Amino acid sequence: MAKMKLSESTFTLIPEGVTTFKVMEVDDSKYDDFGKLIVKLQTAKGEKHNEQFTLTKNNGELNEGALKAWSYFARTCLNNFSADEIDTQDIVGCYIMATVKHEKYTATKGERAGQEMTSVRLNDYNTASGFGEFVNMTDGVDELDELENEDDLDSFLDD
Repeated sequence: MAKMKLSESTFTLIPEGVTTFKVMEVDDSKYDDFGKLIVKLQTAKGEKHNEQFTLTKNNGELNEGALKAWSYFARTCLNNFSADEIDTQDIVGCYIMATVKHEKYTATKGERAGQEMTSVRLNDYNTASGFGEFVNMTDGVDELDELENEDDLDSFLDD
């Protein structure tokens, strides 16, 4: 029998409760063809979450519910509830607070079909101006609000 070193598993679900996220990236590369936006979020602890908005239905019609959800999300990120139109990249670098909830479901496709899975759902979006309490827990370090990208956040958290 051979002994093998295993790779580190860093995946964990973001715990349930109110969490502040920073918008790290908005992937709109599938918007023109499929009507999809993926917003890549990260917590102060480096946990990552993707919010996906599918703005068109399979038949090409506008998905009103998803458009309303995206609009509310974007306006909340910007703390500008009168905005009529934005560039999707305008929210990169913004912060948003949300209630994290775990939802159980049974996978219907792929390798895990039939298995019970858990997903993370964000609800109750609120504006945020930074990571808030996490900044206070770092003895007055407020550089987190100044970080420009995911690499900066990763290096800050490694220090």
